[in-house]
Amino acid sequence: MKNNLSRLTSLVAVCVLATACATPDRITLLPQADGSPSAVVVHPKAGGELVLSAPYQTALVTSSRAETGSTTAAEVETRYKQLADALPVRAQSFLVYFESGSNQLTKESETQLTEILIAVKSVPAPELMVIGHTDTVGTDVVNDDISLKRATLIQQKLVDKGIDPKSIEVVGRGKRAPLIPGDNLDEPRNRRVEIRVK
Repeated sequence: MKNNLSRLTSLVAVCVLATACATPDRITLLPQADGSPSAVVVHPKAGGELVLSAPYQTALVTSSRAETGSTTAAEVETRYKQLADALPVRAQSFLVYFESGSNQLTKESETQLTEILIAVKSVPAPELMVIGHTDTVGTDVVNDDISLKRATLIQQKLVDKGIDPKSIEVVGRGKRAPLIPGDNLDEPRNRRVEIRVK
């Protein structure tokens, strides 16, 4: 149930359109996945406007009137369960880190791969992008090679655990996209592979 609600939170609002003129339109503002504020403005046919700016605020709109109210996460999940089940799974991103100048995973990242594999296998037909990165020490040529080797290593580990190799795209970005910018910087957080799953 929780998973369905988290998939719904990427929507700003849910609007169920009326199938007959006597049936009201129901609009519910859902929270953003990252917690940032959002709002929706409703313009009823009868005139005026309603602003929904708090999570789970609602508007019930007919041709002659509009009312605001509120609901709860549990009520939204129950009412829109069928819609939530039909939504695509939200993309996920994972990072694993490497020892300096090598394609050797850190011990923590080696352990984390098991959790990542569980998440990947929970997606019915996963598409993966595996992107290798380096710190900014060394030449572009060397870093391009290391980043691609890191990404390829992760790809192979995923394939060895049963992930279809056709679902994995591998890219080496070298030192072009550091998390922590700086020239000639020996930064462990830049020596990483990002695994994007959708």
